[in-house]
Amino acid sequence: MKSIQNLHMASNNFTGSIPSILISSLCSTLQDLDLSNNKLSGPLPMTFNSCQSLQSLRLERNRFSGDFPTTIFSPLQELETIRMAFNAFTGPVPTELMNCSNLRIIDFGGNELTGFVAPDFCATPPSFNGNRNYVLEQLLLPNNNLSGHVPPSLSNCTQLIILNLSFNRLSGHIPVELSHLQKLERISLWYNQLTGNIPWQIGKLFSLRSLILNNNMLTGQIPASLGDCTNLEWLNLNSNHLNGPIPRELGRLQKLTLLELGNNSLTGTIPDELGNCSQLLWLDLNTNYLTGSIPTAIGRISSSSLAKPVLPGHKLAFLRNVQSLSADKGFGMGFMVDYTGITPEAIYSASFIAGHIRPTVYASNVLYENSENRTIQYLDVSFNQLSGSIPAQMGTWISLIVVGLSHNKLTGKLPLSFSNLSALNLLDISYNQLEGSLSVLSTDNQLAAIDVSNNNFTGEISGHLSTFPAASFANNSQLCGVPLGTCGPLSTHADCPYATTCSARNHLNLLSMTNSIVLAVLVTLLSVCAIVIWTGFTIKNRNKKKENVLLNKLQQSSCDGSSSWNFSGEREPLSINVATFQRPLRKLTFSQLLEATNGFSRDSLVGIGGFGEVYKAQLKDGTVIAIKKLLQFSFQGDREFMAEMETLGKIKHRNLVPLLGYCKVGEERLLVYEYMHGGSLYELLHGNGQGNERLSWDKRKQIAKGAARGLAFLHHNCIPHIIHRDMKSSNVLLDENLEARVSDFGMARLISALDTHLSVSTLSGTPGYVPPEYYQSFRCTTKGDIYSFGVILLELVTGKRSTDKDEFGDNNLVGWVKLHVARHDILELLDPALRGMGAEYEMVKYLDIACKCLDDVPSHRPTMLQVIGMFKEPESEQQNSSSSQEQ
Repeated sequence: MKSIQNLHMASNNFTGSIPSILISSLCSTLQDLDLSNNKLSGPLPMTFNSCQSLQSLRLERNRFSGDFPTTIFSPLQELETIRMAFNAFTGPVPTELMNCSNLRIIDFGGNELTGFVAPDFCATPPSFNGNRNYVLEQLLLPNNNLSGHVPPSLSNCTQLIILNLSFNRLSGHIPVELSHLQKLERISLWYNQLTGNIPWQIGKLFSLRSLILNNNMLTGQIPASLGDCTNLEWLNLNSNHLNGPIPRELGRLQKLTLLELGNNSLTGTIPDELGNCSQLLWLDLNTNYLTGSIPTAIGRISSSSLAKPVLPGHKLAFLRNVQSLSADKGFGMGFMVDYTGITPEAIYSASFIAGHIRPTVYASNVLYENSENRTIQYLDVSFNQLSGSIPAQMGTWISLIVVGLSHNKLTGKLPLSFSNLSALNLLDISYNQLEGSLSVLSTDNQLAAIDVSNNNFTGEISGHLSTFPAASFANNSQLCGVPLGTCGPLSTHADCPYATTCSARNHLNLLSMTNSIVLAVLVTLLSVCAIVIWTGFTIKNRNKKKENVLLNKLQQSSCDGSSSWNFSGEREPLSINVATFQRPLRKLTFSQLLEATNGFSRDSLVGIGGFGEVYKAQLKDGTVIAIKKLLQFSFQGDREFMAEMETLGKIKHRNLVPLLGYCKVGEERLLVYEYMHGGSLYELLHGNGQGNERLSWDKRKQIAKGAARGLAFLHHNCIPHIIHRDMKSSNVLLDENLEARVSDFGMARLISALDTHLSVSTLSGTPGYVPPEYYQSFRCTTKGDIYSFGVILLELVTGKRSTDKDEFGDNNLVGWVKLHVARHDILELLDPALRGMGAEYEMVKYLDIACKCLDDVPSHRPTMLQVIGMFKEPESEQQNSSSSQEQ
């Protein structure tokens, strides 16, 4: 061990303290030690101070606490990197580390450090006679409890590239001296208590790529000199007290991607020059005093041959306001923040969240450009004083995903070109003076939420717009149709009374002619009817008693902790028929479902998913079915529910779980499916530890191919195509032959159509399976399903869960696999239960297919038909290999 130079043992679930004897035995040669992402705790060994060759020390994401022992590390003159983020270190900022003359990176983000950033930080120590040159490149201290001022002495760190002091309690002015740091690329000081003006000298930082100053108390005007920072990609000045106009000079920023100036007191017009920002994807100007019209030039950005990540190195989080689509003043539709070094708990407990129902945090490491017909994606100019009409050119900004124009003075009609916005997901144009028809929004698009209330729209609500709640259309007096009132008066006929009189007279004449016959027969029938009525009454009474017993049992199950049942509005719920798509189930009632599940008892409950509970039921004829009781969301109407059911009931494929029927009882929605005797893939892989042994590699291949065929059918054979949105191993069910059947397809679309209070995150999948682009676009796509399918392939190859705190810490299966792939530890990824059985070659090939499905860039992922083709390649290669060996 004495010759070891690099020791990487990250993400191994280690606990306890770091053994002193280990460090002392390695110290003479050790240069790089990585113990990050474990569960280590206790004091750091004093023997570290003997590691004179140590260059990099990574202990982030552990459980170390107490004051950081600076004296142990300050003598280490070779130390270049020290990463201690996401622990629980306390005490002051370890300024003594600056004695390490080669130190380039200091990372203590997400700890509990207190006190000031020392005023003499980076100041030249007297012992160096003024000739000390610091090589520090990154100072990362976000998400601590630091107070005091940002020290001007930081200007002595002339090599500094990244300065992140965000999410602290720093006060005072931004020091002008920072403008001396000519290599500075990223300044993140957001969510502090900084005051004063933004120094105009910041414009001298020609290497600056991001300036993140949101959520402070800065005043004055935005310096026009920022237009000289021609490498600037992200400018976030949201939620300050800035005033004056938006500088036209910002139009010189050719690389600007995110511009966030919302929740200030800016005045004047939106400069046309912003149209020169040829990379602008995100424009947030909400809650200001801007006037004039919406410029027509800001939407189109330059073309690019490939989709590429923007703002690399940042971890981004979009805080979407889910309180209502109609934006809250000062919060708008939400805002993007720099999430680097900050914990989710810190975000949710921040004071700027107060007063809002918990925002949804969508975190991602990258933001992607659209590779084709690239235009702006996010536009929020709500809560201003803009006037004029919505420009027709906006309909050509076909990458638009989020549009917030509410609370302005806009007039005129919606441009016909809006029908081209197929990517549009969130639209808020409420509280304006718009008029005309909404028909341009009825085309095939991805709208998940809309608010056109408090305008002057007229005509009928049509198409999928009728699936949104009435509140989305409120206070448009001439608007009608579902979900509002019926359009026009009810049909009437003037000759109705006359026709009724004539009909009645003819009927009386006929009755008199046959009266004698009827009276003769009536006597006979009365006796027969009396017997029938008495018999029917007896049977009905007996059934009624039985039904009451079942209902009481159902009520008792609700009281015992099971889900509640709401039969409001139904006088005889048990007599309701089940609408079915299969001939053997034609005469099925809710009463029979209740009886087959013993009152939906706990014994019949076989699963609880994101959309409801699943019960196993055996009918009197022996047929076994599964009944899904949907969660009680804020359903809006029966028409949409039945329409979705009729669509899903027609979808048949051997690798899909068929919908057999459905019914609505009061406020309850029940779906009847064919029962899958093999359980779910998740249960077999991860349930009780025995499933893995049962699932040979051949069985796993069979399941992967079956699930792929089912998903491919939804993507390529259904018109319009169906996006699953929640593809995961628990939604891959297995029949008695372990043939894969994809379940819950169409459920996310159904719930989003019926419910009005769900955020997009609720409908876009399960943690561990969600693709990175969902965290920024709100738009579900077939490529997102393919990413989720890639995670299922990883589960089949590795035998591991998609998320596991004990296994991966804050990471997940995808991150863990990519880490091992980068290190070329491929064989370590294969399920130990299958190693040594001759399947390694195919397993590695399937792992490669999974990685293709998991590409961060959606357009680089294959289609499901291509995936099915890839599954054939390992088999044909092995067959060719076997043939050549035989020859």
